[in-house]
Amino acid sequence: MIETPRLTLIPLTLEQLHLHLANKYELEQTLGLQKGYRQAVEPVRSIIVYFTIPRLQDPALDPLFHTMWLAIDRAKKQFVAEAKFKGEPDETGTIEIGYGTYPGLHRQGYMTEMVNGMVTWARQQPGVRRVVADTEAENVASQKVLEKNGFRLFDQIENMLWWEISL
Repeated sequence: MIETPRLTLIPLTLEQLHLHLANKYELEQTLGLQKGYRQAVEPVRSIIVYFTIPRLQDPALDPLFHTMWLAIDRAKKQFVAEAKFKGEPDETGTIEIGYGTYPGLHRQGYMTEMVNGMVTWARQQPGVRRVVADTEAENVASQKVLEKNGFRLFDQIENMLWWEISL
């Protein structure tokens, strides 16, 4: 669990991931939260089914680097955003992060705060020396999230921009 000024970031267990996919607010009920904007939609749904769940079932992998993390707005008592690392650090100490805010909750600073919390957590993990992220060239909002968190642009491949922060 990670605490930021407004948010509590929780890494989902395998059971919680299944509830997340069910989309029936059972996950909120088990955690005592209000119904909100949370939805497991594509492509996140496929990522959970085909990558996240199988990796959580592998005891050799660290689940915190493979699971979905959800952000809870403590005042509203509801989920507002999600993020995940895409695996443990590679041989260079690099991990990749992906993230998204739920529809209806854009431009409220949730993603900037969540990414900050995730990067702060990553900074404390052994072997992590760099975090990278990609954004589409047209996704200015996502680029601003990264810039506000100290990421710098280091590459572009077609319409994808690659960002990094050294820890």
